[in-house]
Amino acid sequence: MAGNTKREINYDRAFWKMRSQHYNDLEWANHRLYLDNFIKAGDFKKSDVVLDVGTGTGIVAHAVSPLVREVIGLDKSQDMLEHSNWYGNMYFIKRDIRNPLFAEGIFDKVTCRQVFHHILRCRQEAMDECYRVLKRGGLMIFSEGIPPTRKVKKDYIAIFRFKEKRATFMEEELFNLMKEAGFKDIKLKITYLRKMSVKNWLVNSGLSKPIQEKIYLLHKDSADYFKEDYNMVETSNDCLIDMKMAILVGKK
Repeated sequence: MAGNTKREINYDRAFWKMRSQHYNDLEWANHRLYLDNFIKAGDFKKSDVVLDVGTGTGIVAHAVSPLVREVIGLDKSQDMLEHSNWYGNMYFIKRDIRNPLFAEGIFDKVTCRQVFHHILRCRQEAMDECYRVLKRGGLMIFSEGIPPTRKVKKDYIAIFRFKEKRATFMEEELFNLMKEAGFKDIKLKITYLRKMSVKNWLVNSGLSKPIQEKIYLLHKDSADYFKEDYNMVETSNDCLIDMKMAILVGKK
């Protein structure tokens, strides 16, 4: 994308190559309640043509495809797309949402799950493009993981700093991204994924063992307020936390 240095592009490619290897083994990524609530929010119809932004390995696209006419999955990482298993009414394209490809107003729905925290530049432009490609009256279904409370936001940022370059949002920031793009009737639903394994997340992250251990200890040795807000339970070899997922739906 314009403005990115060669070093940033190479880092990005290496990062997604690493992540792609075990992405489908992540507990949260395939969590039934989270996926079901995300799909229910979309009110999908058999006539719908859907754009899945940041489709990755196609988990959302696969869940949506039986409910609609066609799904186009868009992702900038070829390594992630190689794990997407194309078939039926699904089509996958290597492309960044910030590089316009589609005509205006051609999709009935746009889905975007756990993508925007990776967008460090031109984030509003990415949301504007999601709005642009929707038909009038079309819906965007948008989701991000967020800190359980504002109090632990600084801890959340500190933990993820060891994992990747990313943005951290609270609910109102996600809402404002959509509102600024022009979305109306924005509705928010919070889904909690209970007792999620920190070890599962780390083992399948592609991170080195020393970094995994550092992040694990940041959980295990965290302050009491952190453990309380995450409803954390420590076992003999793991930490189980409640993950908070925001699901927003807006209309064009």
